[in-house]
Amino acid sequence: MSANCALGPCVQVYTDPTTHQLIIKANQNRPGTTLVPHPRPVHNYRPKPRPIVKPIPRTWIPYKPVPIVHRTYKPPVKKKKSPVAKVITTALSLSDQITRLLPGSNILYQPKSDAVTGVPVYFWSDTNSLFQVATTILGVGVNVIMNPSFAWDFGDGTTFTTSSAGGPYPDATITHSYKSAGTYTINLSISWVGSWAAQGVVAPVLGGAIVQNATASIQVLPGPTDFTR
Repeated sequence: MSANCALGPCVQVYTDPTTHQLIIKANQNRPGTTLVPHPRPVHNYRPKPRPIVKPIPRTWIPYKPVPIVHRTYKPPVKKKKSPVAKVITTALSLSDQITRLLPGSNILYQPKSDAVTGVPVYFWSDTNSLFQVATTILGVGVNVIMNPSFAWDFGDGTTFTTSSAGGPYPDATITHSYKSAGTYTINLSISWVGSWAAQGVVAPVLGGAIVQNATASIQVLPGPTDFTR
């Protein structure tokens, strides 16, 4: 699809990791017509001057007939019409580009306050688990689907990678229990990859994964102490 432009536009879908943008680009060479008028013909014809005939006296001369003057007929010169303008087939280059910015993300956790040691904390991201773009470029419908991958760092040396965004209680997809009290910095790295389809062709999105980073801080308090008799 991206190499053959004979039957339709060349479509390319790729990412720009520096700007976190998805780029859909299309190019096409379409035949066009150009009219090239011919220059008007230059006529160099100049009519010859007619001879001057002197008047003949209207008197009779004995034994001499009156001379007859013979004039040569010359048809008028017809102007030639300009030829029809020549039609030349040319190629018109068309191109278009569509950009989409992937949505940002934030780290959310529960409980928002009063997190204690030994009690699981529920983490999730407000990013959707699917990013989809359906658009038309140069008359071609393009459908792009991007999926995220979530890499968590809970700040105490524990990491976790998943394809789910997680959720609040009772969604226990992403939970973590801290063993020691303190303030921890949570880091989340989201990597977006995907594929696109157009006119029956399915291909991966090139350009590398778009990586988004988010951070949050959590304060963990000491857990309750159990007293036994």
